[in-house]
Amino acid sequence: MDHLPTGWLSLANGKPHTFFPHPSFHRSLQNRKKLPISFDGESEVDLPINLTPPHNLHQVVPTRLRKKENGKILAGPFIAILSSDHRYPFSGNHYNFRDIIKMGKKMGVTVYVTTPKYLSQTGDVVKGYLLDSRSKRIKWVPAILPRPNVIYNRIPSRKAEKQVSVQAVLKQIKHSSTPIFNPHYFDKWTLHKQLSSDENCAKYLPATMRIDQESVLKTLLASHNSIMLKPIEGKAGIGMMKVTKKPAGYECIIQTLREKKRYNLATISDVWRVISPHLQRRAYIGQQYIPLAHYGNCPFDVRMLCQKNMNGEWGLTGVGIRVAGEKSITTHVPMGGRIESAAKVFTSVFGDQEAKKLRDKLERIGITIAKTIEKKQGYPLGEMSMDIGLESNGRPWFFEANAKPMKFDEPNIREKSLRRLIQYCLYLSEKAKKNQETRA
Repeated sequence: MDHLPTGWLSLANGKPHTFFPHPSFHRSLQNRKKLPISFDGESEVDLPINLTPPHNLHQVVPTRLRKKENGKILAGPFIAILSSDHRYPFSGNHYNFRDIIKMGKKMGVTVYVTTPKYLSQTGDVVKGYLLDSRSKRIKWVPAILPRPNVIYNRIPSRKAEKQVSVQAVLKQIKHSSTPIFNPHYFDKWTLHKQLSSDENCAKYLPATMRIDQESVLKTLLASHNSIMLKPIEGKAGIGMMKVTKKPAGYECIIQTLREKKRYNLATISDVWRVISPHLQRRAYIGQQYIPLAHYGNCPFDVRMLCQKNMNGEWGLTGVGIRVAGEKSITTHVPMGGRIESAAKVFTSVFGDQEAKKLRDKLERIGITIAKTIEKKQGYPLGEMSMDIGLESNGRPWFFEANAKPMKFDEPNIREKSLRRLIQYCLYLSEKAKKNQETRA
């Protein structure tokens, strides 16, 4: 498919109205008044060409044009960020959505936000929200837009995603020709079972059990002096607990967003009595405690972001460090942790030579685990973040993966992650169009 001019489209009720080519293409189009453009690869619309750059860019959307093998000119792709309807105009991290949309604009691609309610409706247009480029603060403009060529699932909570109406829409998308990636959240127990069945991944997993009765807790503590208890569907370290053997019994630390409670208990039955109320509210796993390497007298672990690239291949986008806060049992920033540079920490802790080797090793591990998770989950994934623990000798341990990563605050990782996200969406759109042409 040959590349044609990029530019802007003005829309009226979701339909293309006028094409404004980028100034660099004016010469090649100066003798043409109209351009036949297709959105679905079939029907065409003769769009007027306006060589005068649009005065108000907020009234138009960026687009790419490509010529198909059958000679038709295709506009797009249009990328939809799928959020939920719980707040007006929609839920989710609006700062993240803004950044994605801005990167799309830089790359000549329209990205908009929509919700299951709107995607459930039939037709070749959909209601969505565009970022108001005139506003200094984040402001959303409702618009009728072409249906998306690619859907990026950012429904912001498991509760919202599990709703019957939302599941119906996700099922509808799955059986359509529109690619969607990262359609579901992960859970820690399922991930552990999937990875433990793969010999290339199992060696990086701490001993892990589903904690659903006292005898399981007793078994795990018989083999390990200290264990971590983690909500299977938890996030940000909220609700995590640590149980440690002591000469006179057990110490149990329970971490919530507001406080950390410490208990000194005589028996395992006492431990079970204290943790049971938490286990009744949600499911937990118990995991062998890994003594982490320290930086500045505080334990740290590694956050890795793996994404697919413009060729649909997994790669490592970036590595960050999270250093635990004082008295915290985890490194999560909401729990008092802080961000540090991976290069600085690795060099300080392991030395110059080992730092490079370690990063290369982490990249291999991350890509191996990402490929395995995608294969075992059985649906397309485009990105995931991972928590990796390192012992003082550099031995790596896989803790968890997140199907809907929080944004990385490191500027270089953030920029690269946004660009890769749009590149992967372009890849998916191209692949879907080729599949449609093959079937036709």
